[in-house]
Amino acid sequence: MGKNPLISAILTTRNEEKNIVRFLKSVINQTYRNIEVIVVDNCSIDKTKLLARRYTQKVYDFGPERSSQRNFGAKKSRGDYLFFLDADMELEKGVIEDCVNTIKKEMAKALTIPETTVGESFIAKIRSFEREMYMGEFSYEVPRFFEKKAFWEFGGYDPKLTGPEDYDLPYRLSKKYKIARSSKYIFKRNITMPKMVHFMRLSILK
Repeated sequence: MGKNPLISAILTTRNEEKNIVRFLKSVINQTYRNIEVIVVDNCSIDKTKLLARRYTQKVYDFGPERSSQRNFGAKKSRGDYLFFLDADMELEKGVIEDCVNTIKKEMAKALTIPETTVGESFIAKIRSFEREMYMGEFSYEVPRFFEKKAFWEFGGYDPKLTGPEDYDLPYRLSKKYKIARSSKYIFKRNITMPKMVHFMRLSILK
């Protein structure tokens, strides 16, 4: 593995036209330059794939859920490290450079990048405060940056899981290898108040 290893930034999407451009710009504007961007889309009916192809030619259709999409993206990757991300995120400027330096320095096989919620809505402020409460807690925060060999040593994400897969793979990997932590951030774009209210209303009606 060379001084500047290739990083595969793998994004899973479904109808993310409102978020994907902001996310992709935050990836291509990183201080670290040796990055390939892979988008694995699950049957979007909006402009997600069209917008993604303005930034990368590696845009694929695959499903049915996030775990399978991520594993598919990993199979298509050429990188030494895999960075799994969501479209409602935005990367701090130097986060990938810090990930590469930290994972080498700590001799780790996976890396957690702290996430903080941004936004002006009341819900966004609540989520930001909530995230501060469990910052640094392994049981809440999940690694997103993996050495590719270690990722496949444990079979990648379990395709039978959607949601818990974020915790399952790191838990299995942590039994053998060290998981380190980045000093940079991922900014999480939280849902707006109207959507949250609508969701709560539907939940009550059920």
